Amino acid sequence: MTYFHSIAKAKSFKKGEAVFHLGQRADYVFSVIRGEVHLYRHSNSGNRILIHRAYSGDYFAEASIRSPHYHCTAVCVKDSDVRCYSSQELLTLIQKNSDFAMSWIELISAELRKQRANSERLHLNTASERILHYVMTEGDQNGEVTLSGNLTDLAEMLGLSRETLYRSLKCMENSNRLKRIDNKITLV
Repeated sequence: MTYFHSIAKAKSFKKGEAVFHLGQRADYVFSVIRGEVHLYRHSNSGNRILIHRAYSGDYFAEASIRSPHYHCTAVCVKDSDVRCYSSQELLTLIQKNSDFAMSWIELISAELRKQRANSERLHLNTASERILHYVMTEGDQNGEVTLSGNLTDLAEMLGLSRETLYRSLKCMENSNRLKRIDNKITLV
């Protein structure tokens, strides 16, 4: 995948700046180098619906690789650096380089598993269930996860209020279900 990064152009965006808009020609696939990008659609009533959060290392707009236009809007919620990969160059690599094609399939499969886990997690009823699920699916084999952001970011990702997350983490720590040190959460 090193060659893959060599065909990308890096671009910086300010907080609130759009990477692309709904209906814009889909010429690129992107990955976040630093920062955070949210993908939105709007409901028939005009409400904005968050459909994806892309953090450092995450790809976005890969579903539009063969689409003529983007099906959502991507906005930086923090100052962000983003890699822009030409969709046409990416398709050529996939068609002509089977090793790259397999690496791309593995990357997209990992992204799909991650999104399925997110969807599953949001259907869990309690905050503690969501926290445990997050650590088990996003953490390492030892039941430890290192947060890429702060607890407010985690609360948003888990679909919880900050207060609910803080209270649940404290309760789980007090009952020896997990421990928290700095930006690490470990199952006990």
